[in-house]
Amino acid sequence: MSIAIANQIDVLEIERLLEIDQEIAPAVVEGFHVHDEGSANWVVRRIIEARQYAQHVKEWAELECRRSQRDEDRLMFMFGRQLEAWVSERIAAMNGRRKSIPLPAGTVGFRHLNTTLVIIDEGAVLDWARQHQPKAIQTKEYLSKTVINEHFAALGELPPGTQVEPEREKFYIR
Repeated sequence: MSIAIANQIDVLEIERLLEIDQEIAPAVVEGFHVHDEGSANWVVRRIIEARQYAQHVKEWAELECRRSQRDEDRLMFMFGRQLEAWVSERIAAMNGRRKSIPLPAGTVGFRHLNTTLVIIDEGAVLDWARQHQPKAIQTKEYLSKTVINEHFAALGELPPGTQVEPEREKFYIR
């Protein structure tokens, strides 16, 4: 990672922490600090609640995206052909000078699409490509961290591009 990217990440992290500080400052009584089991429990409870809320929001957003997609599919099924015919008539009435109609809620129109190849059975196409176009097959390269760790544990060799972090205690909240 370049120094410029690392500095940019540091700046973004600092900005994020400042935003968090500004958000929670009014909620935390001046002078509050973790000093006993009760105050520690309060902080942990708030952290757990924040995680649960984040998960709840993520699940809710996924449900809303699916609902929205169902709405779009239903509306297109019910009215899509009618809308397409109406747009086609309006464009024809303008002697085809336009390919779209602006409406307050959005724009409807037609767009030229070039011929495209649609893959229906990827396995069949892969079999064909192995025989006729091997360059079309791409393999994703990735490191197995387990193998690297086993090598380091067995031989003590430190591969280039790695570093050893000393044994330490890691703080966690569950």
